[in-house]
Amino acid sequence: MHKFATLVFVLNLLPIVVLSTNSFYTVIQGQALDGWSYELKNISRVNCLLECSNKSYCLSVNYNQKDRVCQISMQILEEASVENNVIQTPEFCYIEKVLATDSKTKCFMRECSNILQNNPSAVSGEYVIQPNDGGPQFTVYCEMRSDAGWTVIQRRQDGSVDFYRNWAEYKEGFGNVNSEFWLGNEQINRITSDGDYELLVEMTDHLNVMKFARYSHFGIDTEESKYTLTFSGYTGTAGDSLTSKHNGQQFTTYDKDNDKRSSTNCAEQYKGAWWYNDCHESNLNGLYLKPGTGDWSGINWWHFHNNKNSLKKTVMMVKRAP
Repeated sequence: MHKFATLVFVLNLLPIVVLSTNSFYTVIQGQALDGWSYELKNISRVNCLLECSNKSYCLSVNYNQKDRVCQISMQILEEASVENNVIQTPEFCYIEKVLATDSKTKCFMRECSNILQNNPSAVSGEYVIQPNDGGPQFTVYCEMRSDAGWTVIQRRQDGSVDFYRNWAEYKEGFGNVNSEFWLGNEQINRITSDGDYELLVEMTDHLNVMKFARYSHFGIDTEESKYTLTFSGYTGTAGDSLTSKHNGQQFTTYDKDNDKRSSTNCAEQYKGAWWYNDCHESNLNGLYLKPGTGDWSGINWWHFHNNKNSLKKTVMMVKRAP
């Protein structure tokens, strides 16, 4: 039996969803199992899996997305293989099951787009996700929009949180996901390593003029690589203040100097933490300064007010690329 496969949208095909032996559901795309025990109609995929999770005799389910039909089964397709099923990476969700009769089973989505996909009525707010790496789940803020659910990785809005912090704090994250925060380099790496992701940066100045920069490909590597930043495909209204100085750069904090400037630590000099080169055209984790204050240590995006006016609000968020 294959573990961690994908539920792919095929409207006229009933995929097989199988309980794996490691307490997580495996989802296999293929022909539907015959001989199912009973059927539920007008039910979401999440609730279909939860229904199976709460029945000790349930070993698998068939689910039809088009008709929202869930079929509970007491059998497993033992002969499932790559040859007769399309096996891919996880796309849907994981349901942790401690006991067969556990009624507190929860479904953890990989990121915010999965949540909106499964519940088109989902609103912006806190959610628990679990990327496809076997690590623990964690809380994120999902910005639910018409195009997708965006996972917010950074927010600045009022200066209530100090962003001049050390390596360990940027690694693990800090602040409150409902206000100002940095999600954490570990969490950003876990999300963006699980497929191809886009980055959207929205910026607002103190006159409430908002601009954005969008990158069609975005990710950061592991801590071993010092969270190296890679991205491409700029579009937007704010101008591209990442490519020239920051693409391919390692993350730097005041206690971990990984920038390209030999004479000083850019994070220490400009009171932030970022993927500095020598040093920056953007500094979104810089100091929160008063309106009209111009300083290279502020929350800067060079092509939007350069360093003359520190920004009022910034939001960085990612979503799975189409």
